[in-house]
Amino acid sequence: MGLPFQQGRRPRELTAEDVEARERKRQRWEAWLVEEKRIEAHWREVEERMNAPSYGVPASKYAIVRLYMPRWCELTRGEHRCAICLEDLEPGNKFSRMPCHHSFHQLCIFKWLRINRLCPVCQFALPSDEEQAASP
Repeated sequence: MGLPFQQGRRPRELTAEDVEARERKRQRWEAWLVEEKRIEAHWREVEERMNAPSYGVPASKYAIVRLYMPRWCELTRGEHRCAICLEDLEPGNKFSRMPCHHSFHQLCIFKWLRINRLCPVCQFALPSDEEQAASP
């Protein structure tokens, strides 16, 4: 029967090439569906991790206190904004520099490192209390 514009026409015979092309399309579609499910599962896992109440392992107090405190004129790489509070780094403020050379307001980075030992910019890890105790 078919659609009105198809009435009176005979269906075209499928060639072996047509069958192969349909099979390839079906396989690509099935592979895409599998990949889509994998991607969805990955993003669900990421979302679960981001919503987890634990922020991570805090840095050791010794490592926090030993952070270098540069003067305003020593700040490099055009860093003029604290990546934690997003406020400008201005002369007269106290700064701390991580070993990875990222600079922050001293109070901001101290609060951050009491929750998470990773640099908020590049994920450089300061030692934790356990690692600090284990090192000679």
